[in-house]
Amino acid sequence: MLYATTYTLLAGSLYYDLGERRIPNVLTFTGMALGLMLQVAFHGWAGLASSLLGLALGFLLLFPLFALGKFGGGDVKLLAAIGALRGLHFIWRASLLGLFFGGVLALGLLVYHRECGYVTMGLAHGGYRTQRTYPYSPAIALGVLFADLGWLL
Repeated sequence: MLYATTYTLLAGSLYYDLGERRIPNVLTFTGMALGLMLQVAFHGWAGLASSLLGLALGFLLLFPLFALGKFGGGDVKLLAAIGALRGLHFIWRASLLGLFFGGVLALGLLVYHRECGYVTMGLAHGGYRTQRTYPYSPAIALGVLFADLGWLL
């Protein structure tokens, strides 16, 4: 049940993030609430504790970057909802893998848009920053998928 809910949340988030570049609150807050309820139903008080800690960690991992304008609020709430659904220990692996896949996807998109050289030169000289933004939900989804496949045990 937790897996089905997690992947349904991710599918909805991908749909909206790729199409509209936003993740609706109804998805993320519903994911958080379901995560808390399902963890209590399956694991009792220990599940609630893990769910609350996972929610908090998922939120805290991306919030500083949101505050700096580097991530959207939907991405922060999505990672928090995944933390609530899957717990504290899972969100560590999923977020680290999401970070890796986010870097790979961003580099691939920079190459595709032929901006990789400009960004590299900008890093050396401090003069160029791409104006493009990229959705982060695909990286989160890949992080969750590969964490479920056993990467970073």
